[in-house]
Amino acid sequence: MGIDGASLRVPGILGLATHGVRVVIPDQRGHGRSTRQSDIEYSHEVWASDANVLARVLGFSTLALLGHSYGGFIALEYAVRWPDSLTHLVLVGTSAGPVSATSVRVASASALRERFRSAWPHFFVGSDKHWPLFDALQFSPEPYNAAFTRELPAYDLRDRVATLAVPALLVVGSADHYRSDMEWLAERMPRAELWIVDDAGHLPFIERANDFTSKVGAFLNRRYE
Repeated sequence: MGIDGASLRVPGILGLATHGVRVVIPDQRGHGRSTRQSDIEYSHEVWASDANVLARVLGFSTLALLGHSYGGFIALEYAVRWPDSLTHLVLVGTSAGPVSATSVRVASASALRERFRSAWPHFFVGSDKHWPLFDALQFSPEPYNAAFTRELPAYDLRDRVATLAVPALLVVGSADHYRSDMEWLAERMPRAELWIVDDAGHLPFIERANDFTSKVGAFLNRRYE
């Protein structure tokens, strides 16, 4: 949240196309090249609804959905609202809530960039901190502020995930702080498979790109009744 889709336009995810997957990575409302609106429009409900509308505009009667980190919160919001539209669900380093986070507002894109800059090295286990990717990101303070000061304090889907019958692949780096949340989800989602990625932090699709593409690609090509 607060970052455009460039963080996902990386080989580990784009490589899913080599497995016959059509990959669509939008900028969420308020981010990147998407529309800017008032703070009230920046909500979990709106972002999940935007994804549903986009799928219909693209002509997808069903789809697989992947959400990473805060994107995983939105993916779960989508899944509990429109479960019948999903063939597969991939969650990467996320949580069903509640999530404790700072509620301090940021005043500008440059201030948000510096906040993420301080956290960025901790997302990776290895010595390569992938700074060129960081430098390519665009930052949006308005949706970030709405998300972390209003939306996230109310986020809690723990009582609803047990109803999700969609096949789910739960991916988390062995050193990710969301590991316990993902293990909790794996115990409660009825058709979930947990993959703990060795030697990876919060962005396993970057640190273990080839393994991520292979594992997720195989999952997405698996047909379920």
